[in-house]
Amino acid sequence: MYRRWLVPVAGLALLTASLAVAGPTAATAGSRAHEVPDVVARGAFRPGGLFHSAPGTRPFTVGGHTIAYSTNWSGYAVTGGTFTTASASWVQSPITCSGGDGQTDMSPWIGIDGYRTSTVEQTGSSGDCNNGTPDYYAWYEMYPRGTIMIHHTVMPGDHFTATVTHAGGTSYTLTLADITEGWTNMVTKSIKAQDSSAEAVMEMAARHLTQFSPDKFTAFTVDGKPIGSYTDSPYKIERMEIRVKGTVCDSTSSLGAGANFKVTWRAAC
Repeated sequence: MYRRWLVPVAGLALLTASLAVAGPTAATAGSRAHEVPDVVARGAFRPGGLFHSAPGTRPFTVGGHTIAYSTNWSGYAVTGGTFTTASASWVQSPITCSGGDGQTDMSPWIGIDGYRTSTVEQTGSSGDCNNGTPDYYAWYEMYPRGTIMIHHTVMPGDHFTATVTHAGGTSYTLTLADITEGWTNMVTKSIKAQDSSAEAVMEMAARHLTQFSPDKFTAFTVDGKPIGSYTDSPYKIERMEIRVKGTVCDSTSSLGAGANFKVTWRAAC
């Protein structure tokens, strides 16, 4: 998830100079894009990338699926094994901003790890409200390392497809394609991880969850199989919704065709 970066002018000049020396590092279709390290002003909210259980709640079972309340994740995850590849498609939902929103966020992504581990290998898109102004962008992250912004155009309604793959050893390949805008970003990064979960998530990566149109995920597969097929032991399908201070902020639908679902905004949180 991308943390809005507020950079003093002097710092921006130094960052620009360093990029000019380093040159492009992210492989894209038709062009080369700079990876810009995440920079956050002192005191700015800096969310984590892991699943956080909502205090005072316990998972419960509905229709054979466990539903867990979280303070930051909604969507689906599968646990109980070792997973190599996670893939899904989604549409970047339009967001609604008002002058009183402050800093809010909704970030759909695909990834491996993070449900009960200390790393997440993930890539996705985001819609932010910053003092009432909407902002859309794409990113990837090898949490707990910083978020890397992908410098290509993202617009509401864009169709995305993404894949995160453990390529062997400590190498992970993260691919994000904006089908509507016609660009693809693919990087291979190294991190020591457990591969103990795979997920398609709509994340609240700021202090508040902005109002958004239903966020639809399709073709969510793990190691080439629909997530809904992981019904046998030791696997467990985890269905997640965001709850903050007793308010359920969004709802996650049941799986359609074993691989499709949507997250729907319910309340300001």
